[in-house]
Amino acid sequence: MVHPLVKLTGTTLIAIVAVTAVALVAGAVLTWRRWRRCRMVRTVAALACSQLLVALTVGLAVNQRQDFFSSWTDLAGADTPPAVAPRVTAGAMDARAAEHARNAEPGHGVVLAFRLHGARSKLNLPALVYLPPQYSLHSWRQRRFPVVEFLDGFPGRPTHWTNSLHIQTMLDAEIRAGRMPPTVAVFPTQSTDPSTRDSECVDEVHGPQYATYLTSDVKQVLRRDFRVLPGRSGWGLIGYSTGGFCAANLALRRGFGYAAAASISGEFAPYTGPRVDDLFHGDRTVREANTPTWVVRHDRHLPAIAVYAACARPDPEPCQEGRTFARAARGSPVSVQKVELPTGGHNFYVWRAVLPAALDFLSAHLSPPLAPAAAPGHPKTVLPTPAPAPTARPVAHRSRRP
Repeated sequence: MVHPLVKLTGTTLIAIVAVTAVALVAGAVLTWRRWRRCRMVRTVAALACSQLLVALTVGLAVNQRQDFFSSWTDLAGADTPPAVAPRVTAGAMDARAAEHARNAEPGHGVVLAFRLHGARSKLNLPALVYLPPQYSLHSWRQRRFPVVEFLDGFPGRPTHWTNSLHIQTMLDAEIRAGRMPPTVAVFPTQSTDPSTRDSECVDEVHGPQYATYLTSDVKQVLRRDFRVLPGRSGWGLIGYSTGGFCAANLALRRGFGYAAAASISGEFAPYTGPRVDDLFHGDRTVREANTPTWVVRHDRHLPAIAVYAACARPDPEPCQEGRTFARAARGSPVSVQKVELPTGGHNFYVWRAVLPAALDFLSAHLSPPLAPAAAPGHPKTVLPTPAPAPTARPVAHRSRRP
């Protein structure tokens, strides 16, 4: 186990390296007159080492902020998740999940509310989690489940998924029909004030670190408290409207912690408008890094990521940006499935119509639940295939921000 002082993403390690760099320079100055022997060689060596340590300090700080490498083994390329998950211990929330499952109707998952405290972002916001019917069954106790993270529009809250989009009923139906393997779904809050503050799910320059919260912190909490798959092959994102932009943007965020994303009526560049603060404070580099179309054109280190982009043609901005994004992704490891409905608008009618196909798409690109070893009596998971694109009823067009 790595000592906390030398944790790759720890502040203590950055401080130690920075202080050492300063100490080398100070030592070279203080010993210049005291020890004349080989002082030129000694001083040049000290200054050279100091410069290297300064560069290392900057690199460690950037890695801490952007989460390129989360551990020393990750940096060495040895942190690859195993093909079969390790033996599972009970998650911290398993007892509570089992109690709710006993009161649920057979074949129905449960939704739990909890506080999701982000150790890295320092954000502490409410969240919901859906656990499939199989989660609390004895025959599935040694299985880890794939995860889909659900991101809502602005203004919005996690309860929009459960109340307006009836996502619990939809997930139960998809799993029951075998189009989707048993999957854990998490619904985090995306802003400290989701009614008036549009975070765009980004790390604000000199402000709250929402992208860090929605990626690193959400993963850390779910891996600790629930039996979920640890690697990126078992994690996906989905969102509507602003949440659609968030899903695509976070999937392309350095660290690349997701295998697939679905954007429903989402754009592929951060929104700018009167109700959105200057999230980037004029920093063009940060804005470009949070523009999915720019990223697929310029980032040469992208892994394979599957993106589902759906919109209704009477809602022109998401459709146009989706076409531009799909063209930009050609020749890159990012594959795009573009779906345009002939009717509809920017509203819950369209999002409810598209969701089943989007969920099936994600399921086809995520790992199924894994057990420590194949054993007689373990239920088999049916790998889903993408459903055909749905049709939507005509509805009135509204802007991206309801």
